[in-house]
Amino acid sequence: MINMQQTDRIGTPAAEEAMRSLVPSLRSLGINEIVIVDPACDRYADFVAAARAGEVGLHFCSDGRSAVRMARRFRADVWLVSMELADMSGFDLLEILSTHVVHGDVDPMLSGARISLGRIGETQHSAIFMVADEYRLEDEQRALVSGIAGYLVRPITLDVIRATRETAVVSTVDG
Repeated sequence: MINMQQTDRIGTPAAEEAMRSLVPSLRSLGINEIVIVDPACDRYADFVAAARAGEVGLHFCSDGRSAVRMARRFRADVWLVSMELADMSGFDLLEILSTHVVHGDVDPMLSGARISLGRIGETQHSAIFMVADEYRLEDEQRALVSGIAGYLVRPITLDVIRATRETAVVSTVDG
């Protein structure tokens, strides 16, 4: 139940602020740094807005080579890797990243999220998500078998990342 004054209508700044207060921050969920590997950074407007507001550190890599360089010197809590990159496929990049980015053990039967995301922000583990323009069962299966945290289909918002992490936190506490 949202406690808003009568004058706070949906879409007004006061109503939007009331809604934001109910949504956990990424930092409170253990997500401090996100790396997005995608040549089209304009697809991630809400991530950019969150970074500008100081909610999360955000880093863009436009191709696989720059992502590998980033992984060698920087640890992020979440990696969003596009399946289509200019210099290699997202799957090729996953193979290379696996030697530089420590990610959690994943059970493909659980769609990856519960086990791998339970430790994000608490250890050196990172969550890697493969990002596709359209859903393909074969790609999802291949991605999850590779041990990543999940397979996502655009459009991707911060709410998707929050929901995935909140589920992992609840599962870790309940389990």
